[in-house]
Amino acid sequence: MTTKQILYSLGVLVVLGVIFAGLSSLTTPPAVVPTAGDKSPILGGTLGSDGTYHYSEDEEYYKITADYPASAGLSPAANAKVVATIEQDLAAQIATFKQDSGLNTMTAQDAQIQGITAERYYALALEYRAVVSSTTVSYAYQVYADTLGAHPNLYYKTFVFDREGNLLALKDVLSNNPNWLEELSLLVSQDVVAQLEGRLAESLPAGEEGPGAAGSIFAEGLAPDEENFKNFVIDNDMLVILIPPYQVAAYAVGPFEVRLPLSEVNR
Repeated sequence: MTTKQILYSLGVLVVLGVIFAGLSSLTTPPAVVPTAGDKSPILGGTLGSDGTYHYSEDEEYYKITADYPASAGLSPAANAKVVATIEQDLAAQIATFKQDSGLNTMTAQDAQIQGITAERYYALALEYRAVVSSTTVSYAYQVYADTLGAHPNLYYKTFVFDREGNLLALKDVLSNNPNWLEELSLLVSQDVVAQLEGRLAESLPAGEEGPGAAGSIFAEGLAPDEENFKNFVIDNDMLVILIPPYQVAAYAVGPFEVRLPLSEVNR
């Protein structure tokens, strides 16, 4: 390479360096931090002073409320991903509830036939609690749905995110254990049976023995199927499995919460 070519190449590099330096020096717009009273972009909930968005619909035939976080305590980019993921999911749940209940096309005649009154109406409430670990942020939603059946329904919806705001499935959290599903099924089953035996014992007169919990358990609800354990959060070093009513026992028995050391199942 001649001296002229060398000088030309160096000149090109200098020019490119100046261009990139200029681009990197451009001011990046600061992340907009929402303040109390602001509206969320998808559902339009109002941000309260507690750092939570509050959404509500108070209509003639139904009432819907939903709470969701304004921040996950992560980086601005990760926060945006977390908040958007949760809000989009809640919006979908609300839309499905209204569609399945016929609320979008409800008429006065429909309401009269169904016995809807000021005291009896369709209702959906989505409330959450947040828990954290060193590597994750989790949100556990308790969903209350009244579709005018024999009784309201209670179920869960959970979200677990890594520190970059990526949504994690249980298989991601337990990736170190190739047999995680079978082992988790066994451990959760043992814990649920023990909890149920305790509840049954409390309901019996002193000194009387009941039939035991085994016959009251719906085995398919604890089988090694990912769907059975999809509702989970990571609380410090504990894996918490949330099981709604009806999944493993009669509705009257209620929900179950199983807490297992992560080291016990992710090894």
